[in-house]
Amino acid sequence: MNIAFITFSAKAGAGISVFQNLLPAIDKLDKKNTYFVFVDHNQEEIIKYIPKTFKKIIFHRVPKKPYLRVIFEQIIMPYYLRKYKIDLLYSVGNVTILLAPCKKVLFIENTNPFSKVIKQWSIKEKIRNKLLYFLSLLSSKKATKIRFCSQRSRDIISELLKIPLLKTFVLYHGINGDNFRNNNQSPFEFNYLLYVSVVAPHKNFEVLIDAFAIIKKKYFYKGKLVLIGDTCYNEYYQKLKKQINQLGIHNEVLFTGKIPNSELDAYYQNCDIFIYPSLEETFGIPVIEAMLFGCPIIVSDGEKYKDLFIPFNEFAKDRVIYFDPFSPQDLAEKIMYVLKNRDLMKTKLQNEKEIIKSEFSTEKVAKLLIDEFNNIRGLS
Repeated sequence: MNIAFITFSAKAGAGISVFQNLLPAIDKLDKKNTYFVFVDHNQEEIIKYIPKTFKKIIFHRVPKKPYLRVIFEQIIMPYYLRKYKIDLLYSVGNVTILLAPCKKVLFIENTNPFSKVIKQWSIKEKIRNKLLYFLSLLSSKKATKIRFCSQRSRDIISELLKIPLLKTFVLYHGINGDNFRNNNQSPFEFNYLLYVSVVAPHKNFEVLIDAFAIIKKKYFYKGKLVLIGDTCYNEYYQKLKKQINQLGIHNEVLFTGKIPNSELDAYYQNCDIFIYPSLEETFGIPVIEAMLFGCPIIVSDGEKYKDLFIPFNEFAKDRVIYFDPFSPQDLAEKIMYVLKNRDLMKTKLQNEKEIIKSEFSTEKVAKLLIDEFNNIRGLS
């Protein structure tokens, strides 16, 4: 069976790291199917991870603007799927090729079009999310099977788009610790709290920054706040900078910009606490990475807000501390609690490291995905 991956929409964060982990793992486990990867020439971070046994189809004129890219994919890609006699297409980013002449597995992984809490999108982003909602709906109708990476995201989105549950499957993300350098040397000469995420409105930076101001002024925390990730939503980024200046902590908050995944280990291993306050995630790969590195972790609590895309309770379980994602004060108190019990939390995670590695193994994810591919072969 000829199976194709289209990677054009993978531009940042988990979109890239998922392919970096998944493609080599599939290559290791599946010698029966033939794999094709359609990739843009600018996606160097993905290209270098494509196995030699995969057929790599590099495009040089994929539009950079999302609207034009979608048009390009919908009009041009059916031709290439026919040309290479593709039997099964695996599409990410909520959108598949509607006229693809083959069976389709759709991965719905972007919560933005279904957001119930984010009001501060720019006009441009609101239009983009409306379009993506419509395309997600159409794609879900055309897909043979639909993957979700958490039960929470499947429950909410399946109900919104009226997707039959029998058409879906839940498969968590996996990570490969071998992609890290295992560097123990601290990147800074100061203590710090860490958040690894694209700087976007649904990531809830405001509450984290407010909580950080509280622990600086009320509890006299000596460290800084380090924020790693693309600042691609400039309007939101400027809003956060203004908030930081108004709180008088501009010298205490560091936006590093994007850092290669292979270099993140030093940041994880030397932070005081890893905090993931996001309001909307289909999964949250950095939480798993932080667990593997033994970081004391605080994440948003989804138990109280069951209509929001907060899946951490589902897979992190009792390995982390939870806080109310709308309460800076609660987060500040949880930070101080973890700082006092940091060694105990690190020991617990260290004792469970091998269990975590097995539970979220990229090879485990790849095997289950390959099984889904092979099962689809027999569907009419």
